[in-house]
Amino acid sequence: MSKIIDNDSENSESSYGFPSAGKIENDWRRWGFLEVFLGLVFGHILAAFAYVLAKGIGGYEDFAEYPLWLVSVANFPLQASMLLAAVLAASYRGGGVVKDFLFGVKRNDAFLGISVGVAAQFLLVPALTYPVLWLFDKDIEDVRKIAEELTDRSTSPVGVLALIVFVGIFTPISEELFFRGLLYGTLRKKLNLAPRNCIWVSAIIASAIFSIVHFQWILLPALFGVGLLFNILYERTGRLAPAIWAHAGFNGVTLINLLI
Repeated sequence: MSKIIDNDSENSESSYGFPSAGKIENDWRRWGFLEVFLGLVFGHILAAFAYVLAKGIGGYEDFAEYPLWLVSVANFPLQASMLLAAVLAASYRGGGVVKDFLFGVKRNDAFLGISVGVAAQFLLVPALTYPVLWLFDKDIEDVRKIAEELTDRSTSPVGVLALIVFVGIFTPISEELFFRGLLYGTLRKKLNLAPRNCIWVSAIIASAIFSIVHFQWILLPALFGVGLLFNILYERTGRLAPAIWAHAGFNGVTLINLLI
């Protein structure tokens, strides 16, 4: 699953690529669980404050009344907090974003990533969601209800633009840097396990947290599967860009369903 560097130069700041998985001594990447914790906690606190502030200023009685652009703006603090946590951690406690999170780019990254993201929407999500609906005696309308609520609030050009920028561009970058780069990277270098076991356990934990923080319980298994898929893509290619493109492609399908 992994491109692993097993030589003694893996911890030097001149090497690029995944270091060996498992606990590493004298690692140049000094960031870890503290930055993950701060990014998530402060992000959710700021997002909650933004929702309360928006409710007070706009006089909305319920979340369902929020216009779409306001939903995007209120979620911005969470995404920005995660993005800043990853960028600042790598910049001040590591070797920089490009080195620490393998932010290199290749020509075929966009095609590969978007293909994986679109395939995940049409194949992986239904495969992991329909058993949950059957198990809990739910209807597919329970899943569509989330999309319909957004669609009902996407009538203004401002709302549509906010949705495209936030969901289609900003979110894939911020979430991949945080969940795959910072969170998965922290687990991958902190867990005291054999390299291959460490990779899989780290990917599973990171994907579980990724799915939980979206607070969409019916889609929890699907989001876990998608997160795991993005982790595998990151690990196999040795670059974060394909995972970002995959996330963008995945969200792009959602946007098309919402806006057409």
